[in-house]
Amino acid sequence: MDSTGAMWTFVRTVEQGSLSAAARALGRTPSAISKSLAGLEARLGVRLLERSTRQMRPTDAGVAFYERCRPLFDAFTDAEESVRSLQTAVRGRIRLTATPAFGRTRLVPALAAFAERYAEIGFDLQVTGQRIDLVEDRIDLAIREGRLVDSSMIATRLGAFQVVLCASPGYLAHCGRPVSAARLGEHDLLMVPPGGRDTDARRLRLPGGRALPAEPRFVVNDLHALRQLALADRGIAAVPEFLVDADFAAGTLRRVLPRMRLPSFPVTALTPQRRYQPRRVRLLVDFLVDWFRRG
Repeated sequence: MDSTGAMWTFVRTVEQGSLSAAARALGRTPSAISKSLAGLEARLGVRLLERSTRQMRPTDAGVAFYERCRPLFDAFTDAEESVRSLQTAVRGRIRLTATPAFGRTRLVPALAAFAERYAEIGFDLQVTGQRIDLVEDRIDLAIREGRLVDSSMIATRLGAFQVVLCASPGYLAHCGRPVSAARLGEHDLLMVPPGGRDTDARRLRLPGGRALPAEPRFVVNDLHALRQLALADRGIAAVPEFLVDADFAAGTLRRVLPRMRLPSFPVTALTPQRRYQPRRVRLLVDFLVDWFRRG
């Protein structure tokens, strides 16, 4: 194999973590991968990978070589994309990620509409609450809620969403409706873990700066689970409005303290810094901006 091919094999092996995984990713046999890597090490006169029965990890020299090689292949990809973008048809795949709550309720309907407009674009959507490294995992687009920590990314604001308090008619009939924030402590509250999200209602302050006098009965790190608990008459939930607006319309959930000022949080589209951004990704970001502006 030529030098470029051997370098690409090395890069993919580092990223996949094993010979077998690299072989699957590249559509080759493990023995062919091993032979290519051995030839590359012999040509460079340095050991690039520490081998074990289950995985391969780069040596210090391997890490340095990987960090030099990876941008080269990114540049190759950018060059190909720049030529493909000159075609009339827009095609290819978009790798993106979003949280379960926003992904299921807001992003998937938008992607369905976008897919109808661009029939030759495919999607690899990861719906997860984990923060994925866009560069390492080769993600084209991430939808992030709340304050940003990815300072190296290109950020496009999609909108801002309000946190609401809500409960089922059954719960309110049985336990009553609080008349002020100070009375929330008398109720069963359903909240996310403290400090972990912009939807944490414990950041609310009463007049005079006092903290919300509320100890939640359920603390759950999944917004869909909070909604399900609210629907099951288990208490008053603090959740993003986009998660429950259909429930409000159907009457299965009702607002609690609707005049109370609750926090809002931004939703942002993040893309990696690239010299050339694929046209399909640019089109999707522009589409999402317009989609969420129109509500």
